[in-house]
Amino acid sequence: MKFSKTFEDSLEKIPSDWKPFLIKYKSLKKCIKKIVLELNAKGLSQIMADKNQRIEYSLKPECTFEDGPVHVRPCIKVCPNCYGQTSKECLYVKKYDSSSSSPLDLPKYDNMALTPLADYETHHMENSLNQFSSVSCIELEADGEFFVTLLEDIYHLNCLQKQNQDKFLANLKDMQQMLIDVTSPFKKDIYTWRKIFQIYMEYKIFVGNTESDREERSWEFAQRQLTCFIDRINNSHLVKKLKNPLSKIAYENFIKLNISLVLMKKFQYFNQLATTKIIKKHDKKTSLASGTMFQDLIEKYFLTENTFKSLCCDMEQLTTIIPQIDDYNCPICLNIAWKPIRLCCSHVFCVRCLVKSVRKGMRNCPICRAKDAVYNADKKNLDICLTNFLDLYFPLEVYKKQTDDDRERVAEEVEAITGLRIEESQSCVLL
Repeated sequence: MKFSKTFEDSLEKIPSDWKPFLIKYKSLKKCIKKIVLELNAKGLSQIMADKNQRIEYSLKPECTFEDGPVHVRPCIKVCPNCYGQTSKECLYVKKYDSSSSSPLDLPKYDNMALTPLADYETHHMENSLNQFSSVSCIELEADGEFFVTLLEDIYHLNCLQKQNQDKFLANLKDMQQMLIDVTSPFKKDIYTWRKIFQIYMEYKIFVGNTESDREERSWEFAQRQLTCFIDRINNSHLVKKLKNPLSKIAYENFIKLNISLVLMKKFQYFNQLATTKIIKKHDKKTSLASGTMFQDLIEKYFLTENTFKSLCCDMEQLTTIIPQIDDYNCPICLNIAWKPIRLCCSHVFCVRCLVKSVRKGMRNCPICRAKDAVYNADKKNLDICLTNFLDLYFPLEVYKKQTDDDRERVAEEVEAITGLRIEESQSCVLL
C-alpha cells in the first residue's frame, strides 16, 4: 500500500478539526514532479549527474517561525571548472542580481543550455567565461513552491499542536482537582480508586515506571495497553463499585485524557513520518540534498519527543494523588509500617520489627548500616505525623497489621509462660 493511502487511513479517526492541519502529502508529491521538469528544462539534471562539477545547493530562509510560516529561496550554485576536467561541458548562467526577486534563467542559445566547450574557439570561450563564470547562482521556482507549501503546513501543524498541548494541560489540571476531591480519605471511594491506579501503573501505558525503565512508549504500544487497561477495569466491575457519582465522571474524564494523549502522539508521529518521507522522495527524485538543511530549519519548532515525554509523565503523575501502600511498607516484614519508627538515618521501620531486631542483637540500621541506629531508637523516634497519615489513608491495612501484631504478641507470651508455641494455623490454645 502506498504511503499516501496509509497516511489517510491511519488518521481517519482523528478529531475532524485536526484534519485540515495534516501534511499535504499528495500536493507535495505533485510539486516534486514540477521540480524535476524545471531541472530538466534548465539543463540542470545533466549537470548534477556530472560528478566533476562542483554544485552547491542551499535553502535561504527569509523569516523564522516566530514571524509566521518560513519562506525559503532554494538555489543552486554551479562552479564551471572547465579546464583540466574530464567533463567537456559547462553550464553558463547570468550574473545573479540580488535585487531581483524573479528566478534567474539560463542564457538562451540555439544549441540548448549545455554548450560543449570543444565547439568554441579559444577567444570565444574566454569571452564567455568572462561574462558568465564569475557568478553561477540559479533560483528554483518549483523547489521554492515545494518548501513554501511544506513549511506552511508545518507552521500551522505546530500551532495546532501547541493549542492541543495547552488544552491538554488545562484539562489535566482540572482532572487533578477532581481526583483530589473524589479520592479524599473521608469519602468511600479511595480503595476503589487505589485499585484502579494500581492496575493502570501495571500497564505502563506511556512511560516506564521503574528506575531501569523510564522510556517513553510509542503510540501503538500506548493504544494497545490503554485498550487492555480499559477492558480489565470493565471486566473487574471496579467502576460499578464507585459510590460517588462524581467518581464515575472523574473516571470517564481520566479515560478521555488518556485517549487524547494517544491521539496527539499518533497525529504527531504520522505527520513527522510524512515530512520525513516527502523530503527523502524530494532528494531522491531531484538529486537535491535538502534533508540536513531542512531538518535544521524545523527541529526546534516541532513539538519534540521531550515535550511529549513531559506530557506523558504529567499524565502518570495523576496516580500519585492517591498514596499507594507499597510506598509505606516496612523493609523487613513488607507490611505497612504501623507505629513507624524513624531512625537517626531517616529510614523507617514498624515497631514490631525493630523490637525483634533488638532481641536478636542487631544494633545498626538494616539498610544503610548506620552505627547503633536501631540500638539507640526509643519512643522519641516514633513518627507521629506518619502514624496519623497511615491511619487516615490506610485504615484497613492498619487494622490488619494491629491484629497480626496482637496475635504475634500473645503467641510470644504464651510460649514464654507455657513453652507451647502457637502455629499460625491455630486459632487458640487449650491450657
